[in-house]
Amino acid sequence: FYKQCQQQSLAFICQYFFPLADCSTGKSYKATKEDCLLISTGVCSDLWTLANNFSYGSLLPDCSTLPNASNDSSSVTISIEDMNDTNGTDGIVCREDFVKIDLICEPRCDSFEQTSSRLDSQILIYSEFVATSIALTFCIVAIIVAVKEYKILLAYPSVLVLFQVIDITVLVIVLVIAAIDRYGLYCSSVSLLETLKNPTPFCKFSGVTIYYTFVNMALWWFFHVAIFFHKVLFPFQANRFEKLGRNKYIFATVTILSILLPLPAVIICLTVDKFKYNVRHFPTNLCSSRGDMRFYSMTLPMDVLFAAGVIILIIVLWTMRKKTNFLNKESHTKLSTAEKKILLVFIIFTIFGAFTIGHESSTDATSDKFEAALQEYFECEAFGHIPGKCDRGTIEKISKPYFSAIAYILMSLTPLGILNFILKWSSVKNVGNKAVNLTKRCLSFLHRSCESVPDELSSKSDKSIISKNSAV
Repeated sequence: FYKQCQQQSLAFICQYFFPLADCSTGKSYKATKEDCLLISTGVCSDLWTLANNFSYGSLLPDCSTLPNASNDSSSVTISIEDMNDTNGTDGIVCREDFVKIDLICEPRCDSFEQTSSRLDSQILIYSEFVATSIALTFCIVAIIVAVKEYKILLAYPSVLVLFQVIDITVLVIVLVIAAIDRYGLYCSSVSLLETLKNPTPFCKFSGVTIYYTFVNMALWWFFHVAIFFHKVLFPFQANRFEKLGRNKYIFATVTILSILLPLPAVIICLTVDKFKYNVRHFPTNLCSSRGDMRFYSMTLPMDVLFAAGVIILIIVLWTMRKKTNFLNKESHTKLSTAEKKILLVFIIFTIFGAFTIGHESSTDATSDKFEAALQEYFECEAFGHIPGKCDRGTIEKISKPYFSAIAYILMSLTPLGILNFILKWSSVKNVGNKAVNLTKRCLSFLHRSCESVPDELSSKSDKSIISKNSAV
């Protein structure tokens, strides 16, 4: 059917790009709308559809702009035979993760995976499930403790930690909802190509969620570190601000900036079609904007906030240890509980931040190659699957499911550092001791109850024997 399309459309293509002219009369003869429609809906309909699906529609003639055939404006006659012919596409056999739509094999949204290994896809899905379960548990416990200790945690600047917990909780809830009906929420059509053109409302919502929560959480963390830095290095000024009541203005400024700064990129991605939120991984998890927009709006700001926060924390810890004679070899000063909590938050966020930023940067850097490899693979499989013909090795090399799994696991540990910051370990120890004592009492009671049962049975048996003997 390639040759048939080529032969029967050659005259039209020549006349479209090179209109004929009659030098004696000065008239030109352009291709007509009727010829264009016969080509696009007839002998070349499958190739025409394929070109539109892969964003080559701008290269095709626009039939609506061509002139109608008339007596004074002739055109080259195009011989199109057997317009009802199926062009030999009835025998096309698609891959199991592709579906035949309009004589073309298109990837299925509910089954196409970017790796040929089923194990890699399962690792990504189950790591996401385990991570969200752990993170949700930590977040629920943290919120319960925050409600109990509201006088402490709702005070400035500890409330910034609570805001981080809320961000993580929202993100985790979206991931849990997505895991319940992954394909129903992310697939707007059976065809993956159609889904990529028209993302679902939930896809857009998940894209907004992952961007806003990540950047917002980084902002809360950075401002909290900056406030702590000010209190440690400039204690007198910090105390004066507190006495003068300036902390409420600082808190209001920090809150407004953290809420508003992520919004411009969200608005752009929701309104500009070029940067719209879309499916990023196959199988799907969360949607995001295209590589360049994602890098400049999320990855780069997080890089800057993370680097600045780490430098500030190093200065703070060094200053704190210097004040406790850390450099004195004869001194064996131990870290205080507060310092241990800060250090744990620092280590966890450093590990998670460094790995996540590295993974995101690597993904952004290879996003164009990944899209090109996907397009090439889809075009190769479009007219039927031939074993060994289409190579998906390029896609698999770019894909990093194991790195994504590690990122999810590290994400689940981030609330642990926040929970450690919120919890009073002395209270936890007391609760633990009470729980242990209560468990021991229950076990002791059960043990005594089990021992008393045989004694009661034996006494009842003796009484029955005595009563029988007396009756005799």
